[in-house]
Amino acid sequence: MIPFMPTLTPFRVRYSETDAQKRAHHSHYPVWFEMGRAEYCRAKGFDYRAMEEGGVFLVVAKLECRYTGSLRYDDLAVIETRLVRVGRRILEFSYRVTESSSGAVAALGSTILVPVDEAGRVVSLPDDVFSLLTPCTEEEPAPVPSLSDISLPSGG
Repeated sequence: MIPFMPTLTPFRVRYSETDAQKRAHHSHYPVWFEMGRAEYCRAKGFDYRAMEEGGVFLVVAKLECRYTGSLRYDDLAVIETRLVRVGRRILEFSYRVTESSSGAVAALGSTILVPVDEAGRVVSLPDDVFSLLTPCTEEEPAPVPSLSDISLPSGG
């Protein structure tokens, strides 16, 4: 696998994740982003549990989500996760959630995470984590549409 390649995490929308219209509720997208991020880290060989056992935790400092479509109960979907930026005190991920059969984009998002110690103080990423993840960012990232430039679907 090329280090900067995104990971693709398939999932199926469960009934408990839907609203009265059987559409995926907006509150589940951040959870799906976390699922994609965990699978991304796992695929790149990053052992988050070991980092936590060493006393460093990643907390979400910023989360953005732009809903561009919708998923329905039992839809098979995919989360495309990319590592956009790595610094000693920051990780930034981007996400694209699509419906598998049509390829329709349901949401675009991003998160910024910062490493903290057990007392909640910002610390630097451990050297091994920084070294492992740094090559995973694209030298010249592919253009990603700005969340503010995407129009909402009409109707519905």
